[in-house]
Amino acid sequence: MGSNVSSVHDVPSSVENKNGLVVEIESRRQWRSVFDSMKVSNKLLVIDFTAAWCGPCKAMEPRVKEIVSRYPEAVFARVDVDKLMDVAGTYRANTLPAFVFMKRGEEIDRVVGAKPGELVYKIEKHRV
Repeated sequence: MGSNVSSVHDVPSSVENKNGLVVEIESRRQWRSVFDSMKVSNKLLVIDFTAAWCGPCKAMEPRVKEIVSRYPEAVFARVDVDKLMDVAGTYRANTLPAFVFMKRGEEIDRVVGAKPGELVYKIEKHRV
């Protein structure tokens, strides 16, 4: 399990990995499980809204993997907007990539577009 990607269905609030973790959200049920577990946690949840056809999303993938490995105390979730349109709609993920920052079930910030520097800045700002 040397990968930074997981497709677990239930992510407890205490999930940590020294290499970072990205939870691939594959269903509404899985999203609800992750969301509910994070509502009772002080951890930062970073939701990466992406799509297979999105060029800027593809360009950000290596940078996101690098960023994830630097911040194992945060939980990163990847949502394909074409698979989970309702979740994307709830967070107004209309321009991709979109990164939504949440704590205790509330949106606290976001980054829209392929902006790795801004992504790191906001993770630093909100991770504690």
